[in-house]
Amino acid sequence: MLIGHKDELEHLLTAMFAQYDPSVIGNDYLIVGTVEKKAWREGLSQPKSIAEMLPQTHDFKSYQEIRMTMGGWFHVDQEPPVMSPPPSTEWVKRR
Repeated sequence: MLIGHKDELEHLLTAMFAQYDPSVIGNDYLIVGTVEKKAWREGLSQPKSIAEMLPQTHDFKSYQEIRMTMGGWFHVDQEPPVMSPPPSTEWVKRR
């Protein structure tokens, strides 16, 4: 399972696409896999092309979005309300 904070991920995406293709910033996205840790660390100091990274990439077998529910006391027959993530401050379309 991969668990990440949306604001941290969007900060990284915004920084990357600001250099390569700013028109992408603010679009919907879906994370579909991971990169081996060794290859990822090497890519931080010496960037690699997508073709070079693909052999170290692994797609997820399944996808599930996890949402947090509000804490507190609720009746047995009452579902706790789902908390929405805070609005993005960086991953937004520029006008």
